[in-house]
Amino acid sequence: MYVIMNINSNEYLNSNIYPSPSPSRSNINRITMAVKEVAILMEKHQGKPGDGSCVGRKGLAILKSKLETSPSSSSPKLKCPKVPKRLREMVKGAEDCYAPKLISLGPYYHGESRLAEGEELKLKLAKDYIQNYCKEIVDAFYDKISSIITELKDYYDEMSTKKYDDDKFTVMMVVDGCALLSYILNVCLGSKHGSFSIRYQDISVLYRDALLLENQLPYQLLLELMKMMRFEWTNDLWTAMFQEFFGINDESIFQEFMGMESNSCHGGLFLRESRKSNLESAGNKSESKPCHHLLDLFRRNFLGEERSSSSGSQTGNENLEGMWSVRDVKEVIASFRNVNELMDVGILIKRSPTHHLRDISFRSNGITACLKIPPITIDSSTKAMFLNLIAYEMSSDVPHDFISYLRFLDSLIDHADDVKELQSIGIVQNNLGTHEEVEIFFNTVSTNLESNFHAYKDVRVKIGKHLQSHYNSRVKMWMTQCLDTYFGSAWTIIAWVGAFFALFLTFVQTYYTVFPQSR
Repeated sequence: MYVIMNINSNEYLNSNIYPSPSPSRSNINRITMAVKEVAILMEKHQGKPGDGSCVGRKGLAILKSKLETSPSSSSPKLKCPKVPKRLREMVKGAEDCYAPKLISLGPYYHGESRLAEGEELKLKLAKDYIQNYCKEIVDAFYDKISSIITELKDYYDEMSTKKYDDDKFTVMMVVDGCALLSYILNVCLGSKHGSFSIRYQDISVLYRDALLLENQLPYQLLLELMKMMRFEWTNDLWTAMFQEFFGINDESIFQEFMGMESNSCHGGLFLRESRKSNLESAGNKSESKPCHHLLDLFRRNFLGEERSSSSGSQTGNENLEGMWSVRDVKEVIASFRNVNELMDVGILIKRSPTHHLRDISFRSNGITACLKIPPITIDSSTKAMFLNLIAYEMSSDVPHDFISYLRFLDSLIDHADDVKELQSIGIVQNNLGTHEEVEIFFNTVSTNLESNFHAYKDVRVKIGKHLQSHYNSRVKMWMTQCLDTYFGSAWTIIAWVGAFFALFLTFVQTYYTVFPQSR
């Protein structure tokens, strides 16, 4: 731009910029006026053209400074982050879903006066864990955790940890970690809550508080505290214990894998060797990637194993197989319909055999098809759990697979009738209220969320192809309508069977009347 400013307009026009033939006079006049306007604007904002190099160098220095001080796109995110401000603004009236009601775990809500009762409860639980489950004294707990306190601080937001020195932060980590493990052990082993003055109505509150994003403890901390138990427990066994606590097992792991006998006040626990190997082999996959905290562990088990055929989850650092075009994206997004519309085109909707959210599949046989979806329970506590899982995926490096599930289910629910249909199939267990409330719940929670496009992409594409094949064939449309009209329910099928049976008897009677059998 500086070169253009310093060139005389006549020299500019007479130069060999244009190829022959030369441009028309009107075009030359317009170009001349444009060059003069550029020169005037540059002189107005940056001074004379001859002095522009100094100003340009200053701007270049500012640009370099901004680029050098900007955070790297590949820098790791916090493992125990705060709820993103954008999510708080998106979902109005959800502030109660992010804050603990009884006990604080970690630095974000530590010391709040409204949680004073929970602080007393934590001290009782921590004392129980150290005295009755562990072989070490308090000094060993403090020394071990203080040796990794810097790493533990890095899990949290710096503004929340800088008000604690290392000693205070170590005490907080030891008390909170021991209290959480003690409570989980007492719940899973069937101990009485009355010994800790825990009211029955507070049990669900403690469970809720343990799944809040801003109320998480580093999994590294829990692992170190687990190692101090007097019983030799593997990480897989603890994973099973956590799963039992959160109620995310298809059957009780303790009935299938564990044997427990008591020869002390809290039960001297030991694993039967014949089942220990089974438990360890079952938990190998859970240890492939270290967990950040219990909410992360809950999310992994809630989603289930990654399946290349149905999940296709990819992190930002991995190469995505088969990059899709804009046309493919539009076709997949357009393939979604609500439940009743899918059923109108011959797609049956059934329950998946498991409760894992990734267990969504679609199979088409040409005329009809089957979409299988895992069952889910919606109640008063579901909103808080969902919002904290959403907040975790939005503020961490994990794929947005849970958000993708919500978006998938929300795409199937446009009206209260869709909720009613899903409930009758057994996919949605509605403990929240009316069908309209469930519809509003999904539309509110999943609005404006960015899903992982590769999650369920094969299901989306198959649905789109089935719909396209259906609407492009009049024969398929006619056959689907006939099947829905005449074989859409068990009663119509029974009526058809009865009619055919009556017709068969009539035929037999007529045959013997026309051709009587001689004796």
